Amino acid sequence: MADLLEKRDRKGERCIICNQEKEGLGIKEDNIVYFLRWLNSHTVKYRNPNYPVVCRECFTKYRKQRKSYERKLISYLIIGFLFAGFIIVGSGGKPLSFLFGLIIIAFMYLLSLLSYIPELEIGQNKESRGKSKAKK
Repeated sequence: MADLLEKRDRKGERCIICNQEKEGLGIKEDNIVYFLRWLNSHTVKYRNPNYPVVCRECFTKYRKQRKSYERKLISYLIIGFLFAGFIIVGSGGKPLSFLFGLIIIAFMYLLSLLSYIPELEIGQNKESRGKSKAKK
C-alpha cells in the first residue's frame, strides 16, 4: 500500500513553470494558493490531483519570475500609497477620501497578483508533505 502511495505522489507532481510531470521542490501553501484551491473546489467539478512543484531545470527561471513578482508587488504598493496620499491631502482629509485611498491600495495589490508566483517550501521534505495532505 505504501508503494502505491509513493508512486502516486511522484506521478502527481507537476512543475508550475514547464507544466511537465517532474519531481522538484514543492510550493508553500500560503493564503493566495489556499484561496485559489478553495475557489477551484467550489466552482469546478474537476479537482486537480497534481501537486505543484518547481523542477531542477526550471529553478533559475522560477527565481527570475519570483524576483520580478516581488519587485512588482513593492512598486505597485508604493504607487498605491502615493495615490492614496495625494487623494487624502488633495481632499483635505475627508473621511470618504480615506476609504477611496484604501480601495486604491487594495486595487494595486490585486493588480500585482496578476504575475503571482508562489514561494517554495524548502524546509519540508516529501514525507512531511504527504502527511499534511493526508490530514486534510
